[in-house]
Amino acid sequence: MPAETSVDSKFYDVLHELGRGMFGTVYLCAKKHNKQKLVMKEIKTNLQGDDLRSAKNEISILKSLRHPNVILYYDSYSKKNVFYIMMEYATKGTLNEYLYKRKKKLSAQRVMNYFCQILMGLDHIHEKKVIHRDLKCENIFLTGGKADVVKIGDFGISTLTVKNSFAKTVVGTCNYLAPELCEEKPYDNKVDIWSLGCILYELCMREKMFEGSLSCVVKSITRGVIKKVDILTYGSQIQEIIKSTMKLNPEERPDTKTLMCYPDIFPSMYVLGTTLGCIFS
Repeated sequence: MPAETSVDSKFYDVLHELGRGMFGTVYLCAKKHNKQKLVMKEIKTNLQGDDLRSAKNEISILKSLRHPNVILYYDSYSKKNVFYIMMEYATKGTLNEYLYKRKKKLSAQRVMNYFCQILMGLDHIHEKKVIHRDLKCENIFLTGGKADVVKIGDFGISTLTVKNSFAKTVVGTCNYLAPELCEEKPYDNKVDIWSLGCILYELCMREKMFEGSLSCVVKSITRGVIKKVDILTYGSQIQEIIKSTMKLNPEERPDTKTLMCYPDIFPSMYVLGTTLGCIFS
């Protein structure tokens, strides 16, 4: 067991460290009684002010989300001035790792399969009045057997919203930031729709929509410079979906429900919804 963690050894075995982030360290653990693997996020309780509120906010958000395409929350507890969050373990790692380890691009069918699962998870998140604010391939996870199940995770900087309110805190990863965030304008859940368009492009082309220095990325975003996918492989329909999700004016971007009804998306949505047991729920 790593010396730096005080996880309750009566119930869990710590297998190894998975990574470190803003709020703490993430470990792969196993339940002692049945060897079920799960992820433990260790948060030092000397966090104060905004950091502490953000850590507690993640727990509140996780408790409210129950969907096949969202990482599942199991438990949380405190011990020796450390707070622990126990979450579902995605056995196949992140979507980012999967994309960039491959030698070949994904097929158009696989792209739509992954995209629609992310869309269903995001729809549930938005129904719960949550803005993810850091939707990216590194925060999307793969699990399951022969057929990959895609799950959205890492809600460390998400925010709960109320009707007709706009968040004002600038957060997120710069490559996926919506223009209104770059310009420090009020925003709503349409920032996640912009990020969704970035992810769809990345699924197709295995490169980020916006790359380069921070200033170059921000300039490209605010000008609405949108790259094109390989039309021969993915068709003009996917390009149109990307364009619709990445409108400079957030009011012109579709919400998740509207996207689900697109003619090129709905058939895949229906099949996946039936398979996952969560048609528009």
